[in-house]
Amino acid sequence: MEAVLELLSSHPGLWAFVLLLLCGFGLPPWSEEIVLLGTGYFVATDDLGFLPAIGWCYAGILVGDSLIWWMGRFAGERVYQWPLFQKKFRPARRMRFKKIFFAHGTKAVFAARFLPGVRLMAYFLAGNLGMPLWKFVFLDSIGALLTVPISVYLGRLFAENLDYAITLIHRFEIPLAILGVLAGWWIFRRWRTSQIERLASIRRKRAERGSMEDEAH
Repeated sequence: MEAVLELLSSHPGLWAFVLLLLCGFGLPPWSEEIVLLGTGYFVATDDLGFLPAIGWCYAGILVGDSLIWWMGRFAGERVYQWPLFQKKFRPARRMRFKKIFFAHGTKAVFAARFLPGVRLMAYFLAGNLGMPLWKFVFLDSIGALLTVPISVYLGRLFAENLDYAITLIHRFEIPLAILGVLAGWWIFRRWRTSQIERLASIRRKRAERGSMEDEAH
């Protein structure tokens, strides 16, 4: 945590963006949650506003996750031979998540946002197995909106005891994942329903317009 705070101290927002982008690839020796809590610490010290902190963190997560999707879509299985990812993409783990992906699809990718150990694998395979970018970004955005403000706020609230904030996050990781999946599923269903209703309305108006033109003739 001290190393993260030291990096963030010069430009908290910009460094939060960079570190979270790198966290997506598993590069730093710390987790995404630690960076979010550290950003919250600088909100508590008034070095960064709460909303700008959320904005920087949100952007870093989305850009990093989208790059992983892109890597899965365009670099493909060549990545399995890259030294940086050989241990992270072991064949047994790939096969296990592929089965989960084909069984649960969008729910599996969305749930990965709340499970740090599987994010890289989930997002890479989402691109590799053909999930559209718009759907991936939509799901990831909802997940980030559910996790980023909470984590930054906890960092702000427990600025004097960030280790306790880390304990809280780990303790409630699974319940948050369940709540997040349920919330994401509800939001996605509402969005799908509104799209279907909008499409039905457009078709109905076209049909009515066609009937009026026929009557005019």
